Amino acid sequence: MLSFLKADLVAVVVDFKDQAGEQQTMQQNLQNISLKTGAPMESHAATILTPFAFSKLQEQLVLAAHYASFQMDDGFLVRHHTKTDGGRKVYWVPREGIISCSCHQFEFSGILCRHALRVLSTGNCFQIPDSYLPIRWRRISMPSAKLLPSTTNDHAERIQLLQSMVTNLVTESAKSRERLDIATEQVSLLLSRVREHPTSLPGSRDVSTIHRNL
Repeated sequence: MLSFLKADLVAVVVDFKDQAGEQQTMQQNLQNISLKTGAPMESHAATILTPFAFSKLQEQLVLAAHYASFQMDDGFLVRHHTKTDGGRKVYWVPREGIISCSCHQFEFSGILCRHALRVLSTGNCFQIPDSYLPIRWRRISMPSAKLLPSTTNDHAERIQLLQSMVTNLVTESAKSRERLDIATEQVSLLLSRVREHPTSLPGSRDVSTIHRNL
């Protein structure tokens, strides 16, 4: 039974990767991308991201125009122009090319949120930092054979890829009770296997450190 579940899980992952590849190929064939904001960051992203990823980022860029940013001692407070309280906290270190938001959208989707984009725009940033244009969302991706686990950047990219796969797994599983039951059982088995291995990679920082730098 266990071997059957393992094989089934592998098939699900392979099928997902195949579908993602086909989707990316079709998206890359789209032409005449329409720019909506005229912002340099939008033009820059349009030359790098796949049409699908660019459309998602473009949505956030359009929404960013409706937000105000307020610089504070330890970062920025970003909230909708109609609100008088609340908001999201954005931490930005221009010299190191690091920006993070309390909404954690980038960590889950690989697409910068409207809050971070608002801060970048306010800070006269004309290009999105390279580390926030994930390889999996670029028009030309690095071959998987070149992904070496000894590099920190690669480890971060693998984490982002896994997060994307999990997001898609949840979306697909939620479409029926049968799918949800299968996914829950398989993920439970997979989680048990993962927990049998060491919690850090030799010579690398731990996952929490990498997430803080994304």
